Amino acid sequence: MQLDIWSIGIIIIVCQGLFLFSILITSKDKRQQRGSGYLILTILVLIWFLVEFFTIRNKIDIGFNLFYGTRYGSWFLLGPLTYFYFKSITDSQWKFSKWHWLHFLPFLIFVIIIPYIAYKGLNDRQINYGMLSVFDHRKKVLTTFQWMYSFVFILQFIHLGSFLIRNLSIVSRYSKGLKAEYSTIDTKTKWLKYFNLVLLIILTFSAIFLYILLVTDIYRRHLDYIYVLPIGVLFYFISFKFMRTEWKHVEPNDKYSGSSLNADEIPKHTAKLDQLITEEKVYLNPALRLNYLAERLSISKHHLSQVINQHYGMSFFDFINQYRINEAKTLISNHPEYTLLKVAFESGFNNKTSFVNAFKKFESMTPSKYRDTLRY
Repeated sequence: MQLDIWSIGIIIIVCQGLFLFSILITSKDKRQQRGSGYLILTILVLIWFLVEFFTIRNKIDIGFNLFYGTRYGSWFLLGPLTYFYFKSITDSQWKFSKWHWLHFLPFLIFVIIIPYIAYKGLNDRQINYGMLSVFDHRKKVLTTFQWMYSFVFILQFIHLGSFLIRNLSIVSRYSKGLKAEYSTIDTKTKWLKYFNLVLLIILTFSAIFLYILLVTDIYRRHLDYIYVLPIGVLFYFISFKFMRTEWKHVEPNDKYSGSSLNADEIPKHTAKLDQLITEEKVYLNPALRLNYLAERLSISKHHLSQVINQHYGMSFFDFINQYRINEAKTLISNHPEYTLLKVAFESGFNNKTSFVNAFKKFESMTPSKYRDTLRY
């Protein structure tokens, strides 16, 4: 066996994955326990794909047929696992039920049952070179079963894509839920989007690879790596962005269906809210939550969210940030010696990035540009 730079890269990625697995499996940190089981299984599946690819490329025979599961559809595992991971960390009320096992049925059928029963019915090229080998332009004799089963290799990527689209919807709802309850939002949802985006990139690269192979019949060995090496990027996100992450709790958003809030009470609540905001400047607290304001106003947080959404036409997140931006504008005007970072902290933001993004949203310019306009 002669290792090239590509194979060495896979070994490094696998080692990183094993390191992640060892940390997660031995961790007692409660912040890591939420959804960690699905994350651990996802890491193991990705390691499996990498090791399988490594053995095929370096002509190492493991001697265990199911180990070469991508030929039969082992990517059917990845979609449900990531979906369950996203659900578990964004919805604290979600629980795995017996019906969720049905998501693993394609994997059970195509990777375990059919190969076990009809292994000898597969073409030699399908076994030794992979399912896609039946689509090349070489002359071959195939049974109907061999031909149809080869489409499973493509079907598993379509299956994964459907779950990744659902994941995007989950992240979008989670982001809206955070804005409805928190006045300050960290970058966790951004990294969730990036995590899913990398999977979509892997899926896209896989589609490009399939197109090049099936339509043009052009094959270059290094083309396989365009959908293999990005798995290392996923391990990076898990290592540096998801470890020791405490995901915020978000109540289910039902758009105030069945709300008991009387429309005549809204002006009374808004008057009390405006008074609390202007007199006590509670928005200067970067950790301000909807719960706190609801308790101060003696109203349920569900009703308060409805008041802010229907009367002011914005989420709780934007409602509070609007006051913070007005405070920041006053500070910039009255204290030109303040740095923008100091202005951000003094006006209730906990980081400069959130401050700049909010300023651009409400003023259509950066805070530095706003400061420049005051000088002329």
